[in-house]
Amino acid sequence: MSTPVYITSAAAWIPPAESAKEAVAGGRYTAEDFTVNNILCLPVATGETPVPDMAVIAGRRALERAAATTGDRVDLLVHASLYHQGRDWGWTSAPYIQRELGLTGAFSVNVEGLSNGGMAAIDLAAAQLQAGRATTALITTADRFCAPGVNRWRGAYGIVGGDGATAMVLSTTGGFARIHAVQSLTDASLEPLWRGAHPFTTSYGEALNDLRTPKKSYLEEVGKESVLQRCEEALLTLVRSVLDATGHKLDDFARILMPNMGHGLMQVQFLQPLGITAERSLMDWGRHTGHLGAGDLIAGTARLAETGQLHRGDHVLLVSAGGGYSLTVAAIEIESVPNWPATTTDFALPADVTP
Repeated sequence: MSTPVYITSAAAWIPPAESAKEAVAGGRYTAEDFTVNNILCLPVATGETPVPDMAVIAGRRALERAAATTGDRVDLLVHASLYHQGRDWGWTSAPYIQRELGLTGAFSVNVEGLSNGGMAAIDLAAAQLQAGRATTALITTADRFCAPGVNRWRGAYGIVGGDGATAMVLSTTGGFARIHAVQSLTDASLEPLWRGAHPFTTSYGEALNDLRTPKKSYLEEVGKESVLQRCEEALLTLVRSVLDATGHKLDDFARILMPNMGHGLMQVQFLQPLGITAERSLMDWGRHTGHLGAGDLIAGTARLAETGQLHRGDHVLLVSAGGGYSLTVAAIEIESVPNWPATTTDFALPADVTP
């Protein structure tokens, strides 16, 4: 990127987790899915904290970490989410988050990108910074997968939903990691995987948010191999483009972050196509978080920084995908190792899960 854009800070808010084994015992999760997904627990927000306020908490933490570099200036706030944000219609959460954080003079906007929303927000914000339209941007995500609208344990094939919020500050003034390239791509031929064959509805609340039926109907129509082939082609096309832009090979990256999906799905959608092993990822930590909606990659970046898993000069690849089928890939280089006193990615685990 000609104008340097940096990740100045990253943070999260993650509530205590519930046991996957207990969900199986209670009939909320199947033993088969438990085995295939290899997810041990899911963070579940059981208190009165509304989902936009979860984003406010994470955003405040990220801003505090960035203050020494950026001061109190924020020009742009982009909020991404996958699920319900507290109102059905006629309201948008980004200005609420902006108001609660006291960010006067900024422009705030929501981004819909399902699981890819957080990374899409990074791409859009980085482009604004590089174009000189802003010097500091705050990206936030927040999702809370509450019944009856969605079943977090059986909402989608290979994906179980963990509650949480994340935030990241980007700036042109400095940070612990420089973004060398970030690009996005959509293969819209795969859009029916999320839409399904049933007619469009005319208002909110007409049906349960069932993510399995659309995928089942489309897979029956075109075949599993066709879907996997197009997913792989889109992934490899975008990864190669980012590698070409930076002059790197995949082997140059010390860590590769991906969405926190079930391990069976991770194998076919990411690990096998890229030819990498789980050891270079954060899949072990993802066994505790499940899929944090739009925030997996931001949470993962914070986790690496908070737990001493980054070293100066490391290259890290962020690989994200979501409905549509949209993907965003970013290549970053660690320029300094943050010394943040608090760990925002730690959360209470159930008794049957060890750290």
